[in-house]
Amino acid sequence: METSVMRYRCIAISAALLFACVSPAAAEDEPRWSLSSSVNYSVGDYGTGKDTTLIYVPFTLGVKPIDRFTIGLTIPYIYQTGETIVITGGGVGVRKDKQRQLGTATQNQVTSTEQGLGDVLLKGQYVLLEETSVLPEIAPYLKIKFPTADSDRGLGTGEFDETVGVDLSKTLFPRFVSYLTLAYTFIGSPAGTTFDNSFGWSVGAAYLVAQPFSVFAFLDGSTAISPGQANPLEVRVGADYRVTQALKIFGSVSRGLSDGSADWGVSAGLALRF
Repeated sequence: METSVMRYRCIAISAALLFACVSPAAAEDEPRWSLSSSVNYSVGDYGTGKDTTLIYVPFTLGVKPIDRFTIGLTIPYIYQTGETIVITGGGVGVRKDKQRQLGTATQNQVTSTEQGLGDVLLKGQYVLLEETSVLPEIAPYLKIKFPTADSDRGLGTGEFDETVGVDLSKTLFPRFVSYLTLAYTFIGSPAGTTFDNSFGWSVGAAYLVAQPFSVFAFLDGSTAISPGQANPLEVRVGADYRVTQALKIFGSVSRGLSDGSADWGVSAGLALRF
């Protein structure tokens, strides 16, 4: 009961911070709010020898209280088969304590299907430097993962994670934009498991084929969270279509390039600005 109360308190506090930051200082002619969601489906064994199916459905509410500054609150739903992996603020980690139970009398305890609330994320980002003819846009951010997921069911670690990172973007050619993300995550380790902090990166580009349709491709990687786990690495390609000025739909497919990533994945979602 106390754990459940803590989860909902974390959500309530995060939501309160989000709304408290709303200020009339933002430009009135720009959308101040955003709402997005997606369905992310992936399958892989992450080097454990046992496939895990993972469905991650985040609902993100964002607000721009002042010029250049945005805050986002993400409340996710998780469906997964097995407890040999766990979602952290820095990616998917392998739980060696659970992996060792595969092939034993307790195997059913780590291969059962679980679903429910995931860990709530609160992210703040500030555009430190706007793009110029020479320099890229530079936007550092801070993200906190609150332990709202049920760690007893393998839906989370039960620990806080903190990420500091920076997004860079630059228009190289007409209709062609390049992107680079660098991030470092301090990972909290649950009892019986030792997780390492993670350095993550993402590099890619987007091309506007014809208004309002664009395509993109990214290479995403990070250092392994679990000792002995391969460094995650995957390629992701997709497209987005702006239905109206306020509504955009998008989708992508991904392919793991190492044992530290899912074998493959597919994602589809929408984003609304108002």
